[in-house]
Amino acid sequence: MDANHRHFVGVDLKIHLGVIDVPEPLGNTTFGVGTILEEKYGLFSAFADNNAQFMADAIANDIAGAMETYLTTGQFSSNPFAGAGDKISQRMRDFISLQEVERLGIPGVPTQAALEGKTLRKKKIGKKGKQLVRSYGPRRPSFIDSGTLEKSLKAWID
Repeated sequence: MDANHRHFVGVDLKIHLGVIDVPEPLGNTTFGVGTILEEKYGLFSAFADNNAQFMADAIANDIAGAMETYLTTGQFSSNPFAGAGDKISQRMRDFISLQEVERLGIPGVPTQAALEGKTLRKKKIGKKGKQLVRSYGPRRPSFIDSGTLEKSLKAWID
């Protein structure tokens, strides 16, 4: 077979790193907050740069599983990369909660709010029922204020 007749199997995948857009306690949304954090600190870009091999391995594992399923059943899963998406989503949450992002030398990270322990995770019970209140406590990880953004982090592949 000459070079003009070679056939190659290729895959064109896109990894999306983002959030499920839900309201934040003080009026913004997780999409709005995520956009600010990417623009100011490069949060999602830093994650991608520092976890490229992890993401590649997760996707390769799903491809191998999809091929095994196809060879066994003759069918492909409707979402062959669901496992990789879930693993990458959890890895993003760990990247923030384990303070890995804070060790990358990003200017302004750790954030002043994190150093001060500023948080919206505390609730006060008053006449209007339970309400989130701004409080200060022990040092916390950067980018976890109310916890809403962290819970909404999502990766998907298509």
